[in-house]
Amino acid sequence: MDKRRAERGEGRVGVMISLILVAIGIFLGVKIIPVRVSAYEFKDHIREVCRYAATHKNDEEVTRRIIEKAEELEIPLSKKNLEVKRTRSEMIITASYEQSVDLKVYTYVYKFRTKERAPLF
Repeated sequence: MDKRRAERGEGRVGVMISLILVAIGIFLGVKIIPVRVSAYEFKDHIREVCRYAATHKNDEEVTRRIIEKAEELEIPLSKKNLEVKRTRSEMIITASYEQSVDLKVYTYVYKFRTKERAPLF
């Protein structure tokens, strides 16, 4: 009878450890996944703006659209970390930023950098 009680206790410890690991996974997912999704959406926006840059009269309009999207997505992008360059044949947009994610015991710094190129017609 004593042996059965010891075995039952081991099962409870295993379940508790599993629940703790699942809770940690959910916590990390809630904190990190939105940052990565915003970064992906922002990169897609930059690619789209770059592709259709020929329709914009000047680079200030391109810069404004990118900064507005960054603000909408709560991305800490400043104008100094955004470069919009137009050559005779192509548009080049470079953007970079760092975003801190507080994980209670560690601060994860997500580093984003993208460079998009598109031909001008």
